[in-house]
Amino acid sequence: MDDLVIEIASGLIVGAGMGLVGAGGAIFTVPIFGIVLGHAPKAAFLEALVVTGGIAIVSSLIAALRGLVDWRCVLIFGSAGIVGTQLATPVAVRMNPTVQVLLFAFVAVVAAWRMWKSGSGSETQQPARLPSASGVAIDVTDSIDSIAAAPGVVTPPLMSGVASEWPVRSLAIGTGIGALTALLGVGGGFILIPALVVVERMPMRIAVGTSLTVIVINASAGLVGQWWSGGFSQVHFDVQTVAITVAGGIVGSMFGGAVARRIPQAALRSTFAVLLVTAGLGLAVKHLLSSF
Repeated sequence: MDDLVIEIASGLIVGAGMGLVGAGGAIFTVPIFGIVLGHAPKAAFLEALVVTGGIAIVSSLIAALRGLVDWRCVLIFGSAGIVGTQLATPVAVRMNPTVQVLLFAFVAVVAAWRMWKSGSGSETQQPARLPSASGVAIDVTDSIDSIAAAPGVVTPPLMSGVASEWPVRSLAIGTGIGALTALLGVGGGFILIPALVVVERMPMRIAVGTSLTVIVINASAGLVGQWWSGGFSQVHFDVQTVAITVAGGIVGSMFGGAVARRIPQAALRSTFAVLLVTAGLGLAVKHLLSSF
């Protein structure tokens, strides 16, 4: 019973964080699996990948129904992401757990820095409480409630004002994000959102919905790659914990998104940036100490 309470609480906490700051979903999930629930690093990364994809499915469906997805960019970044996940998955399966944990801690610090920068800056918040276009850390778990609450239905043009030349930069970024998803089980939205806004010149709300859809593709491709490369056979995959975390994440995200409208986003992002650094470095310290 105690484990069940911890699992439910963990899911709600992760989801609430997703809804409150629209960021850090998988990055918070990995330390919870690794520190609070005591799962092995490789198991935590794989379980986080499932949680990332599971919550993103619901979020992306809401975004798609509201017309907040640019399908052209989904094709570009999604296809590149599939390539990235398949290239990186065999590396992830064979990578030393310590190296994976240290790489995760580095990514967590980078994401926290971007979140802190957005929280302490003077960016103007979007009407739907979405972050600004200046490179904020946004992950798969971008507030479900924020997307659902977006006023009106926006139908983006397929080209989104993008130049017609071959999108080399977008393909390269998409491949890198897919590799990051395969290696660490994170959505990579803190890279993808700025890429969509800056490189593809896409409005923020559409960029969030597009990002969620791309992350579903990357997470699915990563899971297929893990199965094909034998990743699942290396770890004890806790199906019950993952299912409860996904369900709690969806509920918590909706709750967090509603509460976020009443709390200053700058303070929230600064607070979560500190928590993110603590979680990432805490996972690294715990793993290193247990190795001796």
